[in-house]
Amino acid sequence: MLKFLVAVLSLGMLLSAVAEAKYKAPADVKSRGTKVSAYMFQNQDADGDGKLTLEEFKNQRMTKDVEQRNRYLRKKGAYRTPEEQFKAMDADDDGKITQEDLAKFLDAQRAAAEK
Repeated sequence: MLKFLVAVLSLGMLLSAVAEAKYKAPADVKSRGTKVSAYMFQNQDADGDGKLTLEEFKNQRMTKDVEQRNRYLRKKGAYRTPEEQFKAMDADDDGKITQEDLAKFLDAQRAAAEK
């Protein structure tokens, strides 16, 4: 009986430790923002310089997915115009955004919309 209680307590402590551990994604797992920004750069970087200008950014195709996301963001009060989005992403204010800038913004926007 004592062995059984010790086993139960040990299992309980193990489960408690597992529940407290926070999940950390492996380094090679890409965020949704990273995947979307890679796709956008592939299709929108007209001059191939690795950065998007405001004009290149505004020329994105409005897919049903994008339109649906914009409607959802408007409902949540989190929608920004393309110009506002670009300004928020252009941290160094050089008139261009990098793929990393775009990925960070998309991930932050997604997190804000899910609250």
